[in-house]
Formats: sequence, C-alpha cells, structure tokens
Amino acid sequence: MQCSLCVKTKLPNMTATTNSKLEIHRLDDKRYALTLDGFVRYVGTQEECERRAVILGHKNDRATQDKALARLVNLIR
Repeated sequence: MQCSLCVKTKLPNMTATTNSKLEIHRLDDKRYALTLDGFVRYVGTQEECERRAVILGHKNDRATQDKALARLVNLIR
C-alpha cells in the first residue's frame, strides 16, 4: 500500500514480535489504517489504531510469562 500521508504517532519505530513494521496511515479526515508489513490490519480512528498497534507490538517476554505462571501455581495450591 503506497501512502502519501503517514501519521506521526506516539509509537515511533514500533515493531511486532517478528520484527515486522507497524505503521499508521491517514486515509481521510477521520479514518486511519494500521498496516503490518504493508498489509492493512485495521481501519478506524487514530486512537483505535494506536491502541491496536500497542497490542500487536507487545513482545513475548519469557521471564514475565514464567513469573505469571509461578503466581498462578501458588494461587492454585
């Protein structure tokens, strides 16, 4: 997707778990497109696109996952 107007957001150089490129493009006055590696993943307001970019941009952190699992096991006992 060629985009003449890329939106400056609070998410500079955000990458997804596979080092994919996330971008938010302005489509018209109220609509924005969230792209992942050049493919449109979502169309909505700028705030909605930014929120989804944060969700897609989370990296898998094994240490954090291990801590959460340990807390869960302790709660079950």
